[in-house]
Amino acid sequence: MKKSSVWLLALMMAFVVVLSACSSNESADKGSGDANTAGQEKKNVKLSILAWNNETEMKPVLDGFTAKYPHITFDFQFAPPVKDYIAKLQTMLLTDTATDIFIIAAENRNEVIDGGHALDLTDYPFMEVMLDSNKPMLSKDGRTYAFTNNGWVGGWFYNKKLFEEAGIEEMPETWDEFVAICLQLKEAGITPLYDNMQDLTQIHSALYGNMTLSQDPEFDNKIFAGEKTFAEGWTDVFELWKKDMIDTKILTPDMIGLTGDQIESEFTLGNVAMFFGGPWSIAKLTETPDLDFGMIPVPGPNPGENYYVGAPGVGFAVNSKSSHQEEALLFLEYLSTQEGLDLFYEGTGLIMTAKDYEAKVHPSMQQAYQEGLMEGRIYLPMVTWPRHQEALRNQFVISTQDMAVGKITPEEAAAAIDKKFNEMENK
Repeated sequence: MKKSSVWLLALMMAFVVVLSACSSNESADKGSGDANTAGQEKKNVKLSILAWNNETEMKPVLDGFTAKYPHITFDFQFAPPVKDYIAKLQTMLLTDTATDIFIIAAENRNEVIDGGHALDLTDYPFMEVMLDSNKPMLSKDGRTYAFTNNGWVGGWFYNKKLFEEAGIEEMPETWDEFVAICLQLKEAGITPLYDNMQDLTQIHSALYGNMTLSQDPEFDNKIFAGEKTFAEGWTDVFELWKKDMIDTKILTPDMIGLTGDQIESEFTLGNVAMFFGGPWSIAKLTETPDLDFGMIPVPGPNPGENYYVGAPGVGFAVNSKSSHQEEALLFLEYLSTQEGLDLFYEGTGLIMTAKDYEAKVHPSMQQAYQEGLMEGRIYLPMVTWPRHQEALRNQFVISTQDMAVGKITPEEAAAAIDKKFNEMENK
């Protein structure tokens, strides 16, 4: 080999080494914040978080993170879901006072993402832990803006002792059988169920899955494409609910004022036979002495058309204007680790859905987990609706309450939702 060729080869090898080093540094920049700060003096940082998991639920994972990164502490803020949380976050975002980390839900994802308030997390390595099926709810145009490590499924918790007192031996397989056991409980002097009607009710959502999506899984997409209307998909649902729940006084207008916490407490006290809940309810129910409970779905008119309410869990996002983005990303990365997943489950009791993580499910929810979450027979309108989620949700609540007090008919309720949709489309 000529001398000039040797020098040229050496020069090329040196160039490759430099490129490799640069590449490694770029990878590290998208990786662990801990690696970035290795060997450097770590400044004390206080991360602010706004969540709808309360501080008790978040304490295990916050403590675990702080133990690993003692230079980072938390300013934890809580707002209950859904309406209060969204209102508080929206106010914060509009006044540039939002926390370093906040959560994105189906109800506010468009506003947060379109407003540029959340960091694009798509290419960070910890996102590989997140199930692909969980990403669409927290994405837009193929980019993902929040990290979630869980999903949820809910149904009707029932008090086995009260069912026994009412003489109920068989679990309902159809909607008519579900209504029949409600009336049997009522006849026995037991309040059958509470559904507070301050949000889009779980009965409506499950019945829509049973009656509409079972026949046409693309129905929501067709509404937003202008090929179908809400009236075509929801009027039958509203009519069935009004006839069998309101006219029979199984549900009564005074339930509108109940909060979720009140309903849960009434169930634990044995004052109501059923209430809608999910994995977030398990801790309180299992702490109640002698409470024997199970869970059933909202069955459809036809046998075998059970549907559950459920969705990917809300996701943690990083404020695009945060001055502590590195530390915030470090927290999200921690949530994706085995330790973080274990501690998040310990505090929240939620169903973890991270890749290669063995989920723990309370026995009462095993059927809902298998039939609903794992088989995709879950529905939450705000997840499927691609736009106007909050405006439409509010209109559903108004329509439901107006039907409950006899102010409007089911046909008028569905028409009001189409009217709201058209208003939002033409803004």
